[in-house]
Amino acid sequence: MTLAERLRRLRRAPEDGGREPMEDAPAAARPTDLERLERALVGEPGCELPLKARLERLVAVASRSRGAARRAVPIEDLVEGEERSNAHGSFFLVERDTHLEEAHGDVPLSRFHAVLPETVGILTGETQLGRFDLARAVFLDTETTGLAGGAGTAAFLVGVGYVEGERFRVRQYLMRDYHEESALLHALAEDIGDFSQLVTFNGKLFDLPLLETRYRLNRASFPWGDAAHLDMLHPARRLWKLRLESCRLQSLESALLGVQRYGDVPGEEIPRIYFEYVRSRHAGALPRILEHNRMDILSLAALAVLACQWVEEGRAEDPRDVFSLARVFERAEQYERSEVEYRRLLDSGAEAVRVPSLLRLAARAKRAGELPEALALWEQAALAGEPLALRELAMHHEHRSRDYGAALATAERGLALVASADDPARRRAADDFRRRLARCRRKLG
Repeated sequence: MTLAERLRRLRRAPEDGGREPMEDAPAAARPTDLERLERALVGEPGCELPLKARLERLVAVASRSRGAARRAVPIEDLVEGEERSNAHGSFFLVERDTHLEEAHGDVPLSRFHAVLPETVGILTGETQLGRFDLARAVFLDTETTGLAGGAGTAAFLVGVGYVEGERFRVRQYLMRDYHEESALLHALAEDIGDFSQLVTFNGKLFDLPLLETRYRLNRASFPWGDAAHLDMLHPARRLWKLRLESCRLQSLESALLGVQRYGDVPGEEIPRIYFEYVRSRHAGALPRILEHNRMDILSLAALAVLACQWVEEGRAEDPRDVFSLARVFERAEQYERSEVEYRRLLDSGAEAVRVPSLLRLAARAKRAGELPEALALWEQAALAGEPLALRELAMHHEHRSRDYGAALATAERGLALVASADDPARRRAADDFRRRLARCRRKLG
């Protein structure tokens, strides 16, 4: 009987002529409202207990009644999916497809087939990813019982996405209780264990170590230990951190993909919702977690496509993005392409990244042995008050041209810029200028 039904029964008139029990008894002997409520909920009053203990007992019974009333909504009634079974047990599987002609936000998924294999290697600067094929990779994201990781944290939902023909398929593996974990992990390995390329977002630090731990605890081999792994968090930071305040996946999808989520469940709320589901078996909020996970996978795939498109086409327009793209090319030893982007910045007159661009071009010229070009670039940066450029010029005058007077004057200009700075890097630069000044004075003396 629910709490509401018990309260209605308590309010109902008594059967013996409509008189309240003990109506004729003295007032002190009549049952109080608290005693009546205790009889209705517990079966007997707890007059021998302190008032606090009596109230706590009523709250506990009412909570159990509310939980019992919420146990009637399984996930199968709310989400279109199927129960899958194997030798290790059962779990719940949800599948949804999206045609590649559709777009996720502003990014058409059809570009999967247009990305060149070498693009991912340039994007990451990792030569082992030089033949990475997004169209043959699996995009993976987990929802877990905690955000800190560790052996006590389990992945209760594992979502994967991959290209299959002309469709992008998303499969979500859900364990409805902890005893279903082994069946989930074995089915996941069987279904996508043949994929040798993975794409995640912060998966190197979180998703993959967590899954590897869960496989070991279930005495199963981890299927992706040797897989080529593209973690999109790091390329995203290199490309867009200068312009965007946040490089979280949802911030990137809003700023770059044109995707807006409505009614999305916050990530920090997901463990609590799952624990409540396991406790009450009421799956009311689980569909929101499944949709959150599906959107994460689609956004991850679209973000990877967009980043590769930026590398291939040089699509950056904002000066901060152009500078970041030039750094990506430089890190991948694509020096000619990086120089084109740096020169584009200088020609545009963008002051925010002009001095860093001069320093990068000067460093490139110095490595190539083009010293006059490097000196000209350092002079431009020094005119803008850049201590690093003054240090390079002072080093040149002291060690190459042996013009100690010019080295002394340049070091004095640099020291004047950083002498009173509180920044640790500038304090180190000030110490360097002081030592250089002392040497130059000795050599001139």
